[in-house]
Amino acid sequence: MSVRIVQKEPHPTGITGRTVFGTLNFLTGRSRPLPESPKPSSRRRWESLGLPANHRSKSNYQPPPITPSLPKRERAISPSPTNKKDLLLHDQDQSPLFRLPKEVLDLICEHAVGNRLVHIMRRPTGGLGHEVCKLGNESSPNACKEQQCRGVKLATGRYAKSSQPGENFVALLQTCRKLYVAAIRVLYETTIFDFDSMESLITLSTSTLPHRYDSIQHLSFDFRFATSHHFKEGSPASDWARWERTWRVIGSMKGLKTLRARIEWHKEDAGVVTERRWLDELIQVTGLEVFELELPGLRKAEKIVDEGFRRAHGEWEFVVKRRDGMA
Repeated sequence: MSVRIVQKEPHPTGITGRTVFGTLNFLTGRSRPLPESPKPSSRRRWESLGLPANHRSKSNYQPPPITPSLPKRERAISPSPTNKKDLLLHDQDQSPLFRLPKEVLDLICEHAVGNRLVHIMRRPTGGLGHEVCKLGNESSPNACKEQQCRGVKLATGRYAKSSQPGENFVALLQTCRKLYVAAIRVLYETTIFDFDSMESLITLSTSTLPHRYDSIQHLSFDFRFATSHHFKEGSPASDWARWERTWRVIGSMKGLKTLRARIEWHKEDAGVVTERRWLDELIQVTGLEVFELELPGLRKAEKIVDEGFRRAHGEWEFVVKRRDGMA
């Protein structure tokens, strides 16, 4: 008679450990700790899952909103793909504008409301506001900050309306419903949406119609962890959750083509190991035409460590530009 001895997997003996592993066993049927292993590059990681390297989520990720969703309008201005046939549009035959070919009308709309860098920020009233950048599409984050393109940032992290607001291009969209429908697509597809806080970007994702949000093609942002704490936008305890949520939202944007970001960590010399742990969340964003990050400079010793990481794990999907100033 043979006896088979089953080797039980070790489990923690503490009260907290037994509670955690007991819960995991109940939910998943097993609680084996995952072995630690080096993380492969984002391309290899997607391929290991049987997905193409430029895989993009098919569904728009909608996390729980930071602010309550806007109430549905009785008469929606912006038609969804499912209710276009029910939208009442007058022919506007008296206007020569709508007798132009569609291609010409698109060019006019692009000149009137498109190809602008627009700063998106939170207002004291609780909603979002916008300001067209006074310095143009090629402006740098530091230049916009010096010129106060967004206005004055209050202690709450929200922006008061500027005393010298930029260009107002929204008035054109309010002239008539037919022009709105013709121009709104151009606005979302050609505008560079710029953010200086993760909360603003997440709020936009939960307060914009999904098909409009998915039509955004260009993003830029300037995230500064150290100063965001002074404006009550987060804390060291909540920064990781904010960061992960932000990149999951960005990764769900099906129309996104270009992304440029400037990042300042909690301290200037955060170190390569810490930096790579945070940057690993960017694996959720793939398949972009332009993906650039401006990061703090590295010390000489850290550069050697960074080169070793890149040789071992492969290059990132994004291009890294380092700022000067580190010896």
